[in-house]
Amino acid sequence: MGASPLTASDEQAPSDVPDAAEPTAADISSVPASLLGDKLFDLNWYAPQHPDIVGAGLDPFEHYLAYGAFEGRRPNPYFDPLWYLETYPEAKGSGLEPLTHYVRSGESAGNRPGPLFDPVWYRDRYGLDEAELALAHYLARRTTGKVSPIPDFDAEFYTKAYPDIGAAGIDPFEHYINYGFREGRNPSKDFDTNFYIKRYLRGSTTECPLFHFLAHRHEPGIFGRMPDDEASIPREIKRFTRPGPDFEEFKPVAVTEANRKAKLLAYYLPQFHAFPENNAWWGEGFTEWTNIVRGVPRFAGHYQPRVPRDLGFYSLDTTDTMRRQVGMAKAAGLFGFVFYHYWFNGRRLMEAPTERFLADASIDMPFCLMWANENWTRRWDGAENEVLISQDYLEEDDERLLADFNRHFQDPRYIRVEGRPLLMIYRPRLIPETAQTMTRWRKMFREQFHEDPILVMAQSFKDTDPRVFGMDGAIEFPPHKLTATLPPITNTVNVLDTEFEGQVYRYEDVVQVSLEEPAPTYPLIKTLVPSWDNDARRQGSGLTLINSTPARYENWLTQLIARAQKAPFFGETFVCVNAWNEWCEGAYLEPDLHFGGAYLNATSRAVTGVSQRTNARVVLVGHDAFPSGAQQLLLNIGRTLRAQHGVEIEFLLLGGGKLERDYMDLAPTTVAAATADALRHLKALQERGFTTALVNTTAAGHIIPGAADLGFATHLLVHELPRILREKDLTAGAKAGLTTANSVVFPAPYVRDKVAEALGLPVDERMQIVPNGLYKNVSFSPDGARQIRAELGLGLEDRLVLGMGYADMRKGFDHFLALWRSLRDGDGDLLSRSRVHCCWVGGMDPQLKDWLEVELADAQATGTFHLAGYQTAVTAYLSAADAFVLTSREDPFPAVVLEALSAGTPVVAFDRSGGIPDMLRETGFGAVVPYGDVGAMAVTVRDLIGQPRGPETRQQQQELAQTAFAWAPYVQRLLSLALPGLKTVSVAVPNYNYARFMPDRLGSIFRQSYPVHEVIVLDDKSTDDSLPVIRQTADEWQRQIKLVPNAQNSGSVFAQWRKAAELATGDYLWIAEADDLCEPDFLARVIKMMDEDPSVVLGFSDSRAIDSDGADLMESYKGYYATVEPGALSRSGVFGADEFVRRYLSVKNLIMNVSAVVWRRDALLRALDRCEYELDQFKVAGDWRLYLDILAEPGARIAYEATPLNTHRRHTESVTHSLRTDLHIAEIERLQARATWVFRLAEATQRVQQAYLTEVTEYLKKPHRS
Repeated sequence: MGASPLTASDEQAPSDVPDAAEPTAADISSVPASLLGDKLFDLNWYAPQHPDIVGAGLDPFEHYLAYGAFEGRRPNPYFDPLWYLETYPEAKGSGLEPLTHYVRSGESAGNRPGPLFDPVWYRDRYGLDEAELALAHYLARRTTGKVSPIPDFDAEFYTKAYPDIGAAGIDPFEHYINYGFREGRNPSKDFDTNFYIKRYLRGSTTECPLFHFLAHRHEPGIFGRMPDDEASIPREIKRFTRPGPDFEEFKPVAVTEANRKAKLLAYYLPQFHAFPENNAWWGEGFTEWTNIVRGVPRFAGHYQPRVPRDLGFYSLDTTDTMRRQVGMAKAAGLFGFVFYHYWFNGRRLMEAPTERFLADASIDMPFCLMWANENWTRRWDGAENEVLISQDYLEEDDERLLADFNRHFQDPRYIRVEGRPLLMIYRPRLIPETAQTMTRWRKMFREQFHEDPILVMAQSFKDTDPRVFGMDGAIEFPPHKLTATLPPITNTVNVLDTEFEGQVYRYEDVVQVSLEEPAPTYPLIKTLVPSWDNDARRQGSGLTLINSTPARYENWLTQLIARAQKAPFFGETFVCVNAWNEWCEGAYLEPDLHFGGAYLNATSRAVTGVSQRTNARVVLVGHDAFPSGAQQLLLNIGRTLRAQHGVEIEFLLLGGGKLERDYMDLAPTTVAAATADALRHLKALQERGFTTALVNTTAAGHIIPGAADLGFATHLLVHELPRILREKDLTAGAKAGLTTANSVVFPAPYVRDKVAEALGLPVDERMQIVPNGLYKNVSFSPDGARQIRAELGLGLEDRLVLGMGYADMRKGFDHFLALWRSLRDGDGDLLSRSRVHCCWVGGMDPQLKDWLEVELADAQATGTFHLAGYQTAVTAYLSAADAFVLTSREDPFPAVVLEALSAGTPVVAFDRSGGIPDMLRETGFGAVVPYGDVGAMAVTVRDLIGQPRGPETRQQQQELAQTAFAWAPYVQRLLSLALPGLKTVSVAVPNYNYARFMPDRLGSIFRQSYPVHEVIVLDDKSTDDSLPVIRQTADEWQRQIKLVPNAQNSGSVFAQWRKAAELATGDYLWIAEADDLCEPDFLARVIKMMDEDPSVVLGFSDSRAIDSDGADLMESYKGYYATVEPGALSRSGVFGADEFVRRYLSVKNLIMNVSAVVWRRDALLRALDRCEYELDQFKVAGDWRLYLDILAEPGARIAYEATPLNTHRRHTESVTHSLRTDLHIAEIERLQARATWVFRLAEATQRVQQAYLTEVTEYLKKPHRS
């Protein structure tokens, strides 16, 4: 197609032009006069296109009607009369001129005026009334850059991307198809002109690429731009050098000796510094980083290059970097480093970092050595046989070598097992007569250095059994051994580098080989790799493991830890990682650009056991990060879900904005470039265990069907009304979201009904009404009120009426200006000395400002009309106001109204403008006037501000509003929708002088996989530094707690329990004593059992016991349980109260620790009401008394989880041990009697009770150590 259809150059000129006379070829009497008025016939366009008509002295319009239409002359750029007649036979047979036919009936029938205008799409896109002609609407606006003729051209995009076009005031579409494509301009974000011309038009610009695309788009392999899933080397580099879907900031789970499941080692490479030998062999300044830049993605999905992030391209020339490395490693749960040790016939290489470490005892990190005993060759650059420095294994060097090892052994940080230093050797087979040499070395170590090291070989190069070499054990060195039996999948990858000769394996296949390998008969330290790819060294001929993710790594590590616990290495639960910092082999834990600190975070979860649980995880989806109301709402929802409830969140934004940094500071955040990118990210999140998405605004609604297809439960928050849906082209996405979402949340019934009506959807049970909560802390400020009134120049008797928001037509700013005029004219109705001031807080639409420039200047000149502009803090303005007016034409449920009400300011709103009017009527917080009736609003405002409004009235409204729109219940309601069946669990932590245990205790609560409703810390007037430690711990975890310190020490455990039950608001209450600990899934597993049976009044788990210092005392209390009945409580179950008391609670208290108990809160309160008077009489058995009481309720049941999920810290000087023997025995006897009486125990059970009483009496009266 040579010329553009929007020019006349391709039209056929008529063979004869009639003389200047009346047209005779057609009757024009029936032609609509609107053809001229609506620019359907555009004289300014038609005449220049057809100079022959003008030259002949003919009237162009009359000529067109009589002849031009049938000769193919166009009346405007978009109506093609011959195409129209050919396409729609009914027009040809109508006898009407084609444009007249189109106007009268064609467009309403769905006919197009030509191939370049789609009236059906246009009408829907711009929300036209049925009576309005789409083509006329477009022609009148085509040069504004605000409307597009077809969906494949985006006029707004074009004029914003190319401001010169917008400034020229020309039709952007006409420009593109005539000139723009030749200039390399794109018609929309979804069409790449240069890509299309190069791929499909062989570089030719003789044909408009968009037209070619429209003609061939349905053919296979035709794309408007490079497909998102099509890989190229530059694309892969771009993808892998920015945060990916698994990216996390370095925020590890807190690791302590009490929650550590294994001792994790990591190989450490010291080659990140320059030294003379490397300078000579590889070039001046060579370090490991020199090679890393050579890594290139050789196939699709090949993660290269690897770029460090938090630590950067560091140098080990000083200890500063190593100190930071150690800090990160320990925070992530690593126990120690395995330093590679390079020793060649008495000559050391790369020794400087280790020597600096040895010299600085303040770097607190256990370590051991692995002797890298290979020759040093030019393997990296292909010259593997060129030896740079050799290992000769001379017997006369043994003493020097062993002395060097021993020098390291003497460092107190050196890792020892059973008192023996751990020494590793990379390739023992290279040592001549290895077994004999090891025997000789052992003798030398004992006789000369008084050491007996555990000699460990690395499993590499098909050597696996340490016994063959006279060594004590082995350590894996993956991917050695693990890929030996696996077939490579190189032929299945999409190769981008035609010279690629490497081998590719799946990470998950390597993991499977590792886990399926049977346990050997010799001691073995299992090892894993975070990933592996030595392309930076081998340049296209290396070995690559693909598909590694933090989640897969975490799962592998978790299972290796479980193996280490079952099969320890000389009694130690060692697991090793290859490596901490092998960057050129893609084997490192240090943060990088693509994953951030995700692998380190995964390490901490696995080491503490968190990875074995599934935390509540919610994806929060927003349409962009523009600093506006809906975006701030989503940010604060995320903040509360995380801080209050402990939900793991991630943000997915479909566009950027100024709030991006705020989102990223709170949680991992991805800004998707397109819908396909967003869905890819959701798929990655789904693989990591995210199954729920909270989607904020209908602008993001289009993502919901794709998310649902991935298996997500989706919940849509609607903040829009129909007009904005049409204006922003959100109708299709909104309908898709509302149709597919599991639940749809509206702030008010009015919003629900109007949106459903506009989208043609029935109102159903999925559509929930949840009025927005107020996340800002807004309350009346007398000081702020005085300040603003002074700034605005208000007198003592003057009144202030406030409006707020972005001043545009939707917000009704013109109404606000008119309201000011009405109020000014009626000032005399108020006190004679008072004036009414109006102030608008917020930015203003530039176009509206231009239109109202003169009026605004006149109004401001009076001194009673004020424009405050955008303000970050609005409480002072709201406090200064006597009334707040909502002048919006359409506003679903604006937060500014909630803020006004919370400041105690009455509100007046137009009816039928959104959800606020109904709320005002229901609550009585303000008044409602007819829609758009400024006069009625003025009358109502005068009445409000003319009446005395005392502080009591303001305070009452403020309290009611803050309760009605409280933020925490709002988020809790959303969480309940997102996670159906979720119960509210309050956690109470009674504390007295346990500051030293608080970080671990609160950490174990914050790590719970079950979202908690609230955490209440009750401090009983501690005399240590408990209060600052509690606050600091909460801050470090970024969690909200309610800290309730007593002014005086209560002296009563049960008084604190009562206080906890009364302060709590959850369905369940967990009293987690300050010195105890628990597993991350304690709540999830106990509550699951309780939730399945509503008659269960309490649930508890088995416990393990530790001493004051955290050392293990008992793995479980099952041995103690068995003293009552063989196999007692060996299995989980739910018991009737009578059975449980008879078998397990009538003789002695088997619920050893209240921290292991979750109470149904209402049942606990009832039990406390019944027996609280008696509890303080007990010194040791009060909890037993309470258990018996709560289980005495009719129909009560109790749940028990047999896994020891609670950790009970037992102090040597506990109340039990210090109690007088006679009092202790008396309490046992008293509660045995109560159990007998309440539960009518049989004589056989009573005999068992007596036997135990005799046994415990004899035990307590014996002398024993406390």
